[in-house]
Amino acid sequence: MENGLHKAEDFFEELKLHVGDRLQIEVPSRRHDLKYFTTLVGYVKGLSVLLRTPIVDSLPLPMRDGEKLIVRGFSGMETFSFDVTIERICREPFHYLHLSYPHTILTTPIRHEVRVRVSLPVKVTPAGANIAIQANISNVSTAGILIDAEEELGGKDGEISVSFHFTIQPNDYDAHIETTALIQRVTLQDNPSGSFTFQYGVKLLKLHSSQAILLQNLIYQQLLENHHNLA
Repeated sequence: MENGLHKAEDFFEELKLHVGDRLQIEVPSRRHDLKYFTTLVGYVKGLSVLLRTPIVDSLPLPMRDGEKLIVRGFSGMETFSFDVTIERICREPFHYLHLSYPHTILTTPIRHEVRVRVSLPVKVTPAGANIAIQANISNVSTAGILIDAEEELGGKDGEISVSFHFTIQPNDYDAHIETTALIQRVTLQDNPSGSFTFQYGVKLLKLHSSQAILLQNLIYQQLLENHHNLA
């Protein structure tokens, strides 16, 4: 796909969306442009797009016919977005939204090795140690993380163990990554207080495919929430 604005009639099927694909909807008419995660139910080319109604606090999100939405998602290594209108709110056989078919689709490429800003607590166990050190992850990719720590975790090419949790939408799934990692870079960052923080760029080792998918979902989620989260 190319970067830019495309006619949906010619382009929508090139997104290669599948039933169950995760998408985000933004409600620009509401205060703060609220954003919610949902999944694709299906579509009919040139006629309509069907999405599950987002669930908030265990209840379907209150919406109304005629409300305008922005739908965002990923296809390959590009983000896409398009404007639609709610044509009908359906409650049987489950809660879903019958949306208008978009007129145009905006796509934006993202670089191959994407890193996003996060703030995640992490437990780090240096090689040979029995006690984990509390630190923080400040950015993440599918291959590695950047750790900020108040104390030394090890030197370059040293191995550590890491354990951290994060939440995946739309169902508040508690994802857990626990694996070994290789320290590839160590730097010191000055703090306004006059102290300094150790920064460790580490490569995640022995990731299972399911763990890599969870990290990819976290990255997509951060980018959908705000493309300025790119690190």
